[in-house]
Formats: sequence, C-alpha cells, structure tokens
Amino acid sequence: MRRTTPRGALLTLALLVGLSACSAEASTRAGGSDGGPSTTAAPVSVPETIPEGTTLRVGDQFDYLQTLLDLSGEGQDIPYEVEYSAFLGGPAMLQAFQADAVDTGFVGSTPLIFAQAGGQDIRGVAGWASSESSFYGLVTAPGHDEIQGWEDLKGKSVAYQRGTAGEAVLLQALDAAGLSASDITPVDVSQVQLTATLEGGSADAGISVEPLTSGYLAANPTAAQVAGAEEITDRSSFVIASQDTLDDDAKSAALADYIARLVRGFTYLRDHPDELASGVFQQVYGLSAERAAELVEENGDTAFFALPGEVLDQQQRLADLFVEAGQIPAEIDVAEQFDTRFNELVLEEQGQ
Repeated sequence: MRRTTPRGALLTLALLVGLSACSAEASTRAGGSDGGPSTTAAPVSVPETIPEGTTLRVGDQFDYLQTLLDLSGEGQDIPYEVEYSAFLGGPAMLQAFQADAVDTGFVGSTPLIFAQAGGQDIRGVAGWASSESSFYGLVTAPGHDEIQGWEDLKGKSVAYQRGTAGEAVLLQALDAAGLSASDITPVDVSQVQLTATLEGGSADAGISVEPLTSGYLAANPTAAQVAGAEEITDRSSFVIASQDTLDDDAKSAALADYIARLVRGFTYLRDHPDELASGVFQQVYGLSAERAAELVEENGDTAFFALPGEVLDQQQRLADLFVEAGQIPAEIDVAEQFDTRFNELVLEEQGQ
C-alpha cells in the first residue's frame, strides 16, 4: 500500500546518475596513522518483525524507485505502508530530512558529503553503481568547438548546480586534468536550466545528465558532449536513512525489507534490459526507443555493493576536493557517513 505526494511535469526527467552489519559510527577515522580511510565498527542487529501499522516515508527522485519496484513486481504485497515524496535533486532531499519529512531516500555521492559536513544525522545504508559509464558528461555551448575535453576548461565559464553530483563530476575531472575550481568561472544553475543557459550564451560549457543531454544535443547540432565522468563516486547512488529511522525497530525492519526489494528489483531489470529501456527511459523519461536502448547498453550492469567498499577512498578524495574548493568548511572523515548493518542482507539478496 502506498501514498504518494503530488508530482509535476519535472518528474518525467531522469536522474540516473544517475551494501555484515556495523554501527552507524566509524570506529576509526580516515586519514589516521595509516594515512587512509578507515572501516566501521561492531555489528548491529536488524529487527525482523514489522509491526502492523508501520509507515516508511521514502524520498524518491523522478519516480525512480517507484518505477523500479513496479516494473520488477517488487512493489506488490508490501507488508507496511510506503509514503513516497518526490524531490528534484539531492539538496531538496536533505532539506526534507532536516524537516523530518522522510525516513529514507536516495542521493548521489555529493549530498551525502554535504549532509555530514552540515551535521545532519544521516547515514548511507546501501549503495549501487553502474559498471561502465555515467549519465553525467561535459557538453559545450553551441559553436564552442575549441573545448574538446576537461583540460580545455581553463578560463572558461562552466554551468552546473552546486551541491549536486554534477559538481562532483566537475571537481574530480578538473583535478584529474591538473586544474581546480579556481581555473573556471562557475555558473550555478539547476539541471533544468542548463539548456537555456548554454543556448543563451551565459556559459561556455556545462555538466549535463541524461535524458537532458540527448534533448539538448538534438536541438543544438553545433554543440557536443566532449567528455564523461569516470570516477566510481560519479556512478554511485546511496540509500540514505536518518539515525532516528535506524534506531526505530519498526522502521528499521521495514527499511531492511525495502532495501531487499530494491536489490531484487535491480537484478530483475539487469536480466530484462528491454523492460528497463521501455519502462523507464521511454515511458517515464520520454526518450526514443533507439536512444533508450543505447543508454541501457552504455551504462552497463547496475549492482549493489557492500558499504563502504572501494567507494570509501573515492568519497574521501571527493570530500577533500570540496574543502579545497571552499564548498565545505572543514575536513571530514567520510567513514562516518556509512552504516553497514544491511550489508549481509544486500549481498544475500544479490546472490553473493
């Protein structure tokens, strides 16, 4: 059973940017005596009984989780009420957590860093990533063929939304190219404003995400996508939960069931790529059948992973880049972002 908040036309856009059990707090700190990130501490049991009348308030983005569960059949016969709320991006999701409007949701790597830096009691409790590419990429404004890659951004104006995965893509790519945020002129706009910003000449390039990228390039034949995002954090999304949710036996048990359904849902769509292409990219996000099939192939397989795993080093480096760029005020230990109590469940559901 579900209740859903009203959703507007923006929900037809995509955000596919875009898992042993431990306590919510890290036992040791990143950058300690061994110079590297740490792992987390002692196991925490997950309650198995979901009391009657339990409600799990889920923050969704662009109907993604709902669609995933519906397509895979995992949205049926849920033994608790799921109350969905729709958000446009990670920053709005964090605001909902701040207002105690949701129990769980999903974000990319960047909002999780900003939540920790802002003192929000939120943890990443499960994570998934694609095996190949990212839905984010660097696109040029019409006629700017002098920009052929990240290294050509020095002295250029670049449009992206601060505090989102798009900014993470940019900072990591600039770092890899030997540049920094000070080498560009930032133009802070939302993803839905990016096309107008580039077409209007307010930026030389921008960080775009599918399916907006495909629409923008189709309408502007002298523009191009000239680079993609490669780092694992740019391909990762995290199920997040408030500490209050994790401390509540009823909600924690419901969350465990919900995460298990997500894992099975992703597995189903991995084994049925045609349904992913048609059910998500065509019917929900409005792409052509040809482009939908291309995106499914380009993105590779999507799977959950045990937290924090190899993402820990990448997440720490990303957090450090935000400090260097002045986006967060002080260094943080990203190991404290993760609660690993659902790892065993996730791996079992994924057949590992």
